[in-house]
Amino acid sequence: MWGTEYSGPAAAVRGAFENKAAIICNEEDSDADALAWVEQMYKKIGMHLLRMDAKAHDLHAAYVSHISHITSFALANTVLEKEKEDQAIFELASAGFASTVRLAKSNAHMWVPIFIQNKEHVLDVLDEHIEQLKKFRNSIEESDTSKLKGLIENANEIKRILK
Repeated sequence: MWGTEYSGPAAAVRGAFENKAAIICNEEDSDADALAWVEQMYKKIGMHLLRMDAKAHDLHAAYVSHISHITSFALANTVLEKEKEDQAIFELASAGFASTVRLAKSNAHMWVPIFIQNKEHVLDVLDEHIEQLKKFRNSIEESDTSKLKGLIENANEIKRILK
């Protein structure tokens, strides 16, 4: 899986799919010749193939892609609502903020159908994300440095997976 926040032919990137995953869902439901052709095409552009059930794909995509986009859109809307001074945003925003809201530049025409079509899983992950945000909010509100530190250190465990 690969993409940027940009759309259209001008957003094309040479070699973009090299070493990225192409997910084949429910291959048993596909024509064998068509499947072989698709697999060869993906391999030709440097992708590796993963196979999974479509329902598993939708669940995993909600957790590793869809929630990232929703979070980015929501953060951008929060800043735009609260920070009325465009120049202050530009001057104060660091690389961390820019990378966090990068996805907020993504095309609504692409993401609205994705969110609606995968509504069940998106809502599930969104509910969990809201619970996690509440844990951070409560720790900060209560000045519970130990709990806050624990939440951050637990989040740091993502380093084991994403290097």
